[in-house]
Amino acid sequence: MTVKCNTIFKTILPVFMYSVLFMITATGTIYAQNPLTLKEAIDIAIKNNNTYKIALLKVEENRYKVRESWGMLWPKLSTDVSYTRQWYEAGFQSQIEGQYDVKIINGQISINPGTFYNTLQSSRNNFIASEHDARRVKADTTITTLRLYYQILLTKELIAMHEESLKALEENLRIVTIGYQKGTFSKLDFLRAKVAYNNEKTQLINAKNDYLTVCATFNIHLNREINEALILDESVLKVHDEDLQYLVLEEAKKNEIVGQLVALALKNRPELLQLTYSKTALEYATDATSSIYLWPSFFVSGSYGSSKNISKDGGGGLTPTGDPTIDPILLAMSQGMSDSFAPSGWNDNWMITFGATYQWGGWSPLDSTHAKAKQLESQTNQLDLQLQDFVKSIRLDIQSGFLKLESASNSIYSQQGNVETAEESLKTATTQFRNGIIDNSKFLEANVALIQAKTLYIQALYDYKVSQAELNKATGIDYFTIQ
Repeated sequence: MTVKCNTIFKTILPVFMYSVLFMITATGTIYAQNPLTLKEAIDIAIKNNNTYKIALLKVEENRYKVRESWGMLWPKLSTDVSYTRQWYEAGFQSQIEGQYDVKIINGQISINPGTFYNTLQSSRNNFIASEHDARRVKADTTITTLRLYYQILLTKELIAMHEESLKALEENLRIVTIGYQKGTFSKLDFLRAKVAYNNEKTQLINAKNDYLTVCATFNIHLNREINEALILDESVLKVHDEDLQYLVLEEAKKNEIVGQLVALALKNRPELLQLTYSKTALEYATDATSSIYLWPSFFVSGSYGSSKNISKDGGGGLTPTGDPTIDPILLAMSQGMSDSFAPSGWNDNWMITFGATYQWGGWSPLDSTHAKAKQLESQTNQLDLQLQDFVKSIRLDIQSGFLKLESASNSIYSQQGNVETAEESLKTATTQFRNGIIDNSKFLEANVALIQAKTLYIQALYDYKVSQAELNKATGIDYFTIQ
């Protein structure tokens, strides 16, 4: 019975596993993924980067501030409707009880030419500065993504290297252990083999932990689930044949290349352009504040509408004298004057006023406008000092980045052949050790030499790829093509 059940189980299991795999594949939970390319990773990181989204919103905000500056030329337009009741004891106003007043169009504009021009220029420069700040955030996101991408691939390479080395050391430990038990190897050989195996095992554990950590960091950077599986494009680790040449550049040639890169950076570096435009914006803002007392403000106001007076009945405030010959004359005169000063019905009217105001009080150090202009002037000077320091740092960034690129390129060239030599050396040491020509320590030395050669090669490859991206960031343009 047991044999029969086992036979049935072994027959059904492959079919069952295939069905489950098909169902999982159909639902999309597990499927053959295409490798995530470096360009796709960068696009995803930029799209999901909240700091970059904030920078873009800041650009939009500053675009509206430019529109706000142009709005200073747009008059304030309104429509006013009012109803007035009044009482006067005597005089012409005593003939009127109230008034209906409709201002169909009521507009006014007041503009200081200096304030308008400088405010507009300040807002425009702030808008351009915010665009360059968005470029800076985008460049930072790009280089962070690139570093993590290569770090994942190279850490994976380190894991494979340590696994291969661990297999060799495990086999070595097995042979030495048997030999030690038979008395052909000393205790020292046995202990050395055991320590080397355990050390390599620890290195493998550390490499796997590093891999999981950088994968989690990369997923968070892309706004993915922290443990989501990653399949990356390993072809980016390939190095072109022209890069596998040992570079020997004269000092004059290095200085020439660095000088060219610095010139590019001074024209394209987003941080530099952001500071420059921010400084210019502050200078215009200072002039805009000073214009309040340097320029007069011109104003125009006007209105068009209709009004209707509410007159008193019976002559209003006229007191009869009792003389039948005089009272009719006075009544006629009162009525005529009332019709002149308070005509009946709706009467159209318009009004326009031109003028100018000069605020000479702003010259006083005690005026708030004067103090605000001085504050902006101080902020401009602070930005100017930051600008000077940043310009000085550009050459250092580019020079160190170029030297790192040169060193990494030469290291790749050296280590490419060195890895092959170390691999051949380990094969020879393995054969000689098994044939008893060399002792165990020589074999361990050959294995360590191979690990060091591969580690240095992987590190050089990482430095080479990252230094290209760093130089692109330092210059503000894609000087090097990054796969």
